[in-house]
Amino acid sequence: MKRAARLLICATLVVAMLGGVWGCKKTTTTSQETKPATRQVVDPAGRTVTIPVNPKKVATMQGPTYELMFMLGATDQIGLIRSDHATTYPLANLTNPNITKYPTIANVGPQTPVNIEEFISKGVDLVIYWNIQQELDKFEKAGIPVIVISETGFKPKNIEEAMADTKKQVAFLADVLGGDAPKHYAEWESYLNKTTDLILSRTSKIPEDQRPVVYWGNTWNNNFLSTYQLYPRYYELALCGGKLVSVEKGGQFPEVTREQLISWAPEVILVDNHGRKPQLIIDDLKKDADWASLPAVKNSRIYQIPAGVFFLDKGTTRPLYFYWLAKQLHPDLFQDIDMIKELKYYYKTFYGYDLSTEEAEKVLAGWVVEGTR
Repeated sequence: MKRAARLLICATLVVAMLGGVWGCKKTTTTSQETKPATRQVVDPAGRTVTIPVNPKKVATMQGPTYELMFMLGATDQIGLIRSDHATTYPLANLTNPNITKYPTIANVGPQTPVNIEEFISKGVDLVIYWNIQQELDKFEKAGIPVIVISETGFKPKNIEEAMADTKKQVAFLADVLGGDAPKHYAEWESYLNKTTDLILSRTSKIPEDQRPVVYWGNTWNNNFLSTYQLYPRYYELALCGGKLVSVEKGGQFPEVTREQLISWAPEVILVDNHGRKPQLIIDDLKKDADWASLPAVKNSRIYQIPAGVFFLDKGTTRPLYFYWLAKQLHPDLFQDIDMIKELKYYYKTFYGYDLSTEEAEKVLAGWVVEGTR
């Protein structure tokens, strides 16, 4: 009896010990399995960043990055968007009704300091942001991976380098996202190449003196004298048969003087949508005596840039913008390009959305909700 009791006690102790070992082993394995995998990438701004292998909650802060992820088929990987992106572009809501379900953040932009606590509270695992070092430092100190998809101050030497940079940005993001994103990128790159090849085959033959001088009003805070630096957009205009005038330095959105603009005497004026009230800018141009001498005003060649899921001149919709701009600058050369048809094709192919003729016309008219930020 005593011997049997001793054996029972020993057996119980052995089982307990083994159970403890197995329990520890199981806990260790689970801990290793749940630890997120990471990898290092070098973003287009030249920064080496450690990011999740499969980012699941991406904060799309830089202008067109929501649209980029949408085109790349990664809407389920979006974890935070800017509140104005959920309200300013009617087609963003129509093409993806789930946009209203994403967490949002207000008062975010290249001129607004980061409130890092908001990003921490949203639990994002990757942020796409502007190349502004003091703001990037805030994310890094908080342990939130942050990437930049465009290189500030990039100065291409020709049209080919400018187009290669556009491809590099989208290709990089496709690689970061993984999944089917690289496949979507390849299809989009093919469309971009086809578009630029067709346009260049015609505009490359235009003599220098027949290329209209173009000024681009960025309209931040409804300020028409705010613009873009000359490069890299100079070559976008060159591709489409125009000559962009601007300054080479002065920050991301430099401001020119009235005297400078008058001296440039632009034959075409492009009005951006950033100020959300582009029509007010256009009306002011037509009635302000200071602008009466500008050839673009005299000849009514003032054009509001189209807007769909995002501004047409940014993100992946640049091929459509190139078609549109080439038609504005040289209508006789591009009579055969049907913008309604191209818009419908693009929206069906890259967004999976059947764009109506009425909606396409609104895109070309600059379809944004005025006054929202």
